This record gives sequence, structure tokens and C-alpha cells, in this order.
Amino acid sequence: MLKELLRKEGKSISSQPHLDSDTPETFEYKGMIVCVAPGGDTEEVVDRNVRYFKSKNCDIAISATRCKGGSVDSLVRYKMECGVEIEWVPKSYEYNLSDTTKHQCNQETAHYLFSLL
Repeated sequence: MLKELLRKEGKSISSQPHLDSDTPETFEYKGMIVCVAPGGDTEEVVDRNVRYFKSKNCDIAISATRCKGGSVDSLVRYKMECGVEIEWVPKSYEYNLSDTTKHQCNQETAHYLFSLL
């Protein structure tokens, strides 16, 4: 959903943007290069996201992670190696929500992240 907002308000500069997927994508928005890599369940996935961020020399990098463990460790290493700042944005931990409510929560999170740019 965040990628949709960036496509609408900015411009995708990825050679082959993948709609509705966990594939990383790069955008121009307000004079910045913004990379969004939605996948982040494992350390390996976040390591791949970090390599993508580095290859794009982005101003802002957005990745999902778990609350702890290898995926978080990967972003902390990125911070230490490259001197970047990390802002952790928690996601709702509500369980047993309807699909409609989950969608609304995801939209709200996407709009919040977009407002930070």
C-alpha cells in the first residue's frame, strides 16, 4: 500500500516495478530516492533488502522486520556500517481480525509511513 501511495504521488524509477508484491522498489519523491522493501520475516530477507538499499544509494530505506532476532540484527548492522538512522514503527498485534479490518490497519500504517517522508 505504501508503494501505491509513492507511485501515485511520486515516480517509480525501478526498471521492472512489481505491483502488489514483496519485491523491492525505488521511487523519486520530493527530490529524494526512497526504497521500499516490504519483505522482512528473516535475516536473509532483510540482508537482501539492505544490499538493495546500498545498490540504490537511497536517501530513505523502508523495510519490514520482526520484533527481534535476525531481521532486526540485519538492520542494526546496516546502521552501524553505513551510519544511517533507524526509526522503528510498530505494527498492530491484534489477532483474529476480519480481513477488512486487517486491510484498514495496513492502510493506516501505509499512510502513517508516507506522512513521515
